[in-house]
Amino acid sequence: MSQVGTKHLLLATVEDAFDVRSWSGIPCSLRTALEKQVDRLTVFRPSRPSRNPLDVARHFILGGDPPRWPLWMTEATLRNNARELSAAIQQSGADAVLSISSQCIARLQTSVPTWMFSDSPWLAWKQCYAAYEPMLMRGPAYAQIESAAAKRCSGLFFGSQWAVDEADRLYYDGNASAEQRSHLHEVHLGANWFPDVSPQDLHQIIRSRPKDRIDLLFVGRDWERKGGPLAVEVVQLLRAAGTNATLHIVGCRPPLPANLCEGDSPAVRIHGLLYRNVPKESAQLQSLFLHSHLLIVPTQAECFGIIFAEAQAFGLPPVSRSVHALPSVIVDGVTGLLFPAQAGPEPYATAIHALLSDWPRYLAMADAAVHRTRDDLSWDHAAESMARIIFER
Repeated sequence: MSQVGTKHLLLATVEDAFDVRSWSGIPCSLRTALEKQVDRLTVFRPSRPSRNPLDVARHFILGGDPPRWPLWMTEATLRNNARELSAAIQQSGADAVLSISSQCIARLQTSVPTWMFSDSPWLAWKQCYAAYEPMLMRGPAYAQIESAAAKRCSGLFFGSQWAVDEADRLYYDGNASAEQRSHLHEVHLGANWFPDVSPQDLHQIIRSRPKDRIDLLFVGRDWERKGGPLAVEVVQLLRAAGTNATLHIVGCRPPLPANLCEGDSPAVRIHGLLYRNVPKESAQLQSLFLHSHLLIVPTQAECFGIIFAEAQAFGLPPVSRSVHALPSVIVDGVTGLLFPAQAGPEPYATAIHALLSDWPRYLAMADAAVHRTRDDLSWDHAAESMARIIFER
């Protein structure tokens, strides 16, 4: 993969771009990939949120989880971020700025070309998860600030076509001109975790998955939002139809009836939280990804979903609802299965049984998922796309 130009890029982020645990590893993965694409990469991270006394008092008095008055969103913090970033731009002599999210550039005024990258506009994210997280008191004001900052940018990168359309709706009232629309780019987020086996071994492992049973894998901490109850209903229907099916649950321990989890061949096996930085747990998690047949996370709200990209890296076709960003992550019928938002468990069970009953079709889907991650859902691909657009316009 060749480098693009001889340019100096400043990557701005409120997250730690050197910590794989920060924001699902996204800043760290993007930083590593960008270093391959530009001659020089400078990383900027603002200092801690401003401790303005009035904002601190509001933060504690209003309370909430998440806080109803988060300090990162205050005007004092946004202006401090802008001052520090302006100084970093001047000191580094960067040719362009790429900001992960809008927090660093919300109040930035600079003549240096500035770009923003995120899974979606901030307000689109809040509206997507409105049933699960309350709107923050300063949220509407921040959305307006972000909209103004977005219009000052040279261009915007979002993780899905849904997010691009949301940017048009929120920043341009759905009436973006052709020129404005040309500033909105769909660049998919990448997987942060790949199988610790060779491509040849992965090819063989996929083909060694058992044909006499169906192992479904659910991964998620938010049981309700991620559609855990529906996944349980699906496995119950499969078993009622005589299929030896098991649902493996990772990330949480939902309160399920004991009879579902009992016996030598239970309908559900709960594995709890498994950490990738703990060798024994990482090995267990990788085994589940390698040897399960399908990832089933029928999420009700998703601005991207890194887990769906990572599943495809393992040749584990994902099954989910066709909501928000997911049609850009999962190619329905090719790398996984998508269902209407209101679909019940019956269509899932029917389609899963049909797919696993047609072994050549299943293998073709698993192989296509692997290729999709390699060719599109990777940070190298994202970084190459962004560097090319930033420096070759």
